[in-house]
Amino acid sequence: MPAIDDLAKMSSRKLLEGKADRGSGALGVLFDGQLPGGSDEPSRNFFFAQGSGGGRLLVDLGKEIEVKSVGTYSWHPSSRAAQRYDLYGADAKSIPKASPRPAKPGEDWKWIESVDTSSMKPGQHAVMVGREDGTSLGRFRYLIFDIFPNGNQEPFNETFYSEIDVLEVGEREVQRLERPKTIVKKIQSTSGKYSYVVDATDAPDLAQWASDKLVPVMDEWYPKIIKMLPVPGVTPASEISFTLKEPANLPGHLRGVPAFATGDSVVFNADFVRREIAGESIGAGIHEIVHVVQFGGRDPQGRIARGKRLPTWITEGSADYIRWFLFEPEKRGARINHRNFEAARYDSSYRVSAHFLNWVIENYEKDLMRKINLSIHQGYREELWKEWTGKSVSELGAQWREANRKRLGL
Repeated sequence: MPAIDDLAKMSSRKLLEGKADRGSGALGVLFDGQLPGGSDEPSRNFFFAQGSGGGRLLVDLGKEIEVKSVGTYSWHPSSRAAQRYDLYGADAKSIPKASPRPAKPGEDWKWIESVDTSSMKPGQHAVMVGREDGTSLGRFRYLIFDIFPNGNQEPFNETFYSEIDVLEVGEREVQRLERPKTIVKKIQSTSGKYSYVVDATDAPDLAQWASDKLVPVMDEWYPKIIKMLPVPGVTPASEISFTLKEPANLPGHLRGVPAFATGDSVVFNADFVRREIAGESIGAGIHEIVHVVQFGGRDPQGRIARGKRLPTWITEGSADYIRWFLFEPEKRGARINHRNFEAARYDSSYRVSAHFLNWVIENYEKDLMRKINLSIHQGYREELWKEWTGKSVSELGAQWREANRKRLGL
């Protein structure tokens, strides 16, 4: 694990060549003694702009020291985990320049090591440049990392670097980043047919809530939703994982959402749960397990049967219909009122589309949820609305809007 209080943390650093990607974190993320919370978190890593050909990073330790070792850490689920760089050092007399590349051994800049982890599998890569006997790599004030693309031919080949450590010969023992204590609990359903895995490693304060409050409701409603949305030949997931994550450890584009589902897994934003622990937190879970049923089952060959993606307004509207009209109708969370009527359209998604779907169910087709879910797997087309209700979806939308207008006296 990276050192928390090594010399690099107190260094100054700058790019001599190259340009950071727009999605990259600042250079400081390489020296904060921390690792990302997940394998694809751009803002918690530093990486060069795609197509830039890498670059050169200068680390100024502030004084000459006997360098014992240099550590570099990277993390990514694809080839962007691979590290490729040449490491150079120089004493206080050498003035770092942007070009040409550092001199060869025997001149002002001393070559220390060439690193290439391309042969390793994707994931977490940790490199320690040092001697087996712990003796000095050299007396240096400056270090240059001459960083290259990772060599893979995939569209993205600039490595996600997470942390850099520099240790001194004879230095006191440094403090290492501790792995978080794993807090994972597997809970069997009351029927014995399903199991639920709670991972509160990132948010231990919510472990009890997840076990005592979330899982019992999920265990009651997951079988109900499966019965509501059957698909011949598709077996729903028998195990669902519920993971609680701090916002900083969520992918950047998902840090503002309450929760999201992928396959048979649901991830909760821990801040949202804390804020809504007595409010919308459980309802958000209901919404997400609808998506698990929609896209998380398996076909007769045991393969994940993700189905065909419907228009977002239908899948999100369906999940919110089950949540707001079946699970917690008393909260009236999907209303059309004077404030939102003007902007409301049947395909507005989430709560508004849920209201539209409820209106269609009440007035035209009580089995609509099953038929919609079936179309995920058998092929959705807009003409199906005519088969289901005798009306096109645009005609239904117009009638629904007019019914709301009259009800509101507008």
